[in-house]
Amino acid sequence: MGQRVRHPRARLPTRTPSWRHGLVLLVVLLAVCGAGIGLYLDDRVARQKSLTVGAEPAPRDRLDIEAAIRQTDPEQRTATLQLTAAPHGKYGDGDGSPVEDITLITNAPDGNTLPLKADSTAWLKEISVPLTEGTASDYPFDRYAATLVVGAIADHQQVPVTLRFRDQDPYFAITPHTSDYEDGVAAVTADVERSRSTFILAWFMIAAMWTVALAVVVACWLVVRQGRGLVWGALGWMAGSLFALVGLRNAASGNPPNGSLLDYAAFYWAEALIALSLTWLVLHGVLVEHRTGGPVPDPSRTAALRSPRLRHRPGPRRVRGRRPEP
Repeated sequence: MGQRVRHPRARLPTRTPSWRHGLVLLVVLLAVCGAGIGLYLDDRVARQKSLTVGAEPAPRDRLDIEAAIRQTDPEQRTATLQLTAAPHGKYGDGDGSPVEDITLITNAPDGNTLPLKADSTAWLKEISVPLTEGTASDYPFDRYAATLVVGAIADHQQVPVTLRFRDQDPYFAITPHTSDYEDGVAAVTADVERSRSTFILAWFMIAAMWTVALAVVVACWLVVRQGRGLVWGALGWMAGSLFALVGLRNAASGNPPNGSLLDYAAFYWAEALIALSLTWLVLHGVLVEHRTGGPVPDPSRTAALRSPRLRHRPGPRRVRGRRPEP
C-alpha cells in the first residue's frame, strides 16, 4: 500500500492586533496636530518681527514713533495704522510727555499733520495710507504695496525720528522690503499679501467645493443608471449642498469680492454641477414614475419577490407507508 501524503495544515492569516491600528492612528493624529501647532508658532514669530528705521546710533534727542498696521481693506485700497510717539532727550520730560509742541508729518491723505501737544500723555492716532498695485479680485493671491513716511517738526526745526514698523493685521502678512532714512525723515515700503491661515482656508474651500460637487454628480449618475424614480433623500441632500456651498463661500476669510479668483476656480463650477445634477435627477425621476404609474420599488427587493423559490415554497412532504406517530 502506498504511503499517505500528509498535507500541511493551512495557515490562517494572522490578524494585526487592534491596538496597533489605534497606535498608528494616534501617531498620525499627533503628527497632524504637531504640524499645525508648528505652523502657528512660525507664523506668530514672523508677525512679531519689527523693522526699526532711524539714525545709527540713535541720537539722544529724538522722537520714537511706533507704527502698527491694524487693518487692511483691499476694497477701499487703504491700510490703517496706529501711531504712538515717545519723545526723548530735550523733547521729553522723562515720563513720555513732550515739553513742547511737536507736529508729525506723514504721507497719509486723511491726516498728514498730527499735533503732539506739550505735556500731553497717552498720545495715540490712527492714519490710513493708500495701497498701490494689486487688485482684490485676485483673492487669495492678491498682493499690494504700502508706503509710510514719517517726520517731525518742533519750533520750525526738524526733529530726528526713529520709526518702529510692525504688523498686527491677522488677515494679511505685511513684510517690509525697503526702508530709508534721510534728514530726520523715516520711510518704509512693505509688501502686503494674504496671511498663511487665509491661504490654507482658501485651498481647503476650493478642495471642499470640488469634492462635494463631484460627489453629487456621481450620486446622480448612480440613481439614473439604476432606473430609480424620485429618490427624495438624494434630492434633499443635493439641494442642501447647493445652498451650503453659498454659506461656505460667504465665510471666506477677508470678504473677497464677487467674481474673485476663488469663484472662478471652484465656486461657480461647483454650483453649476450641483444644479445641473439636481435638475437632471428630478426630470429623470418624473419620467420614470410617469411611465410606471408610481414610485419605483427597490430593484433588489423586486428581484427577490420575483424569485420562484420565494413564490412557490414547497409544503411538508408525506412519506407513504408510514403512519404518523400518535
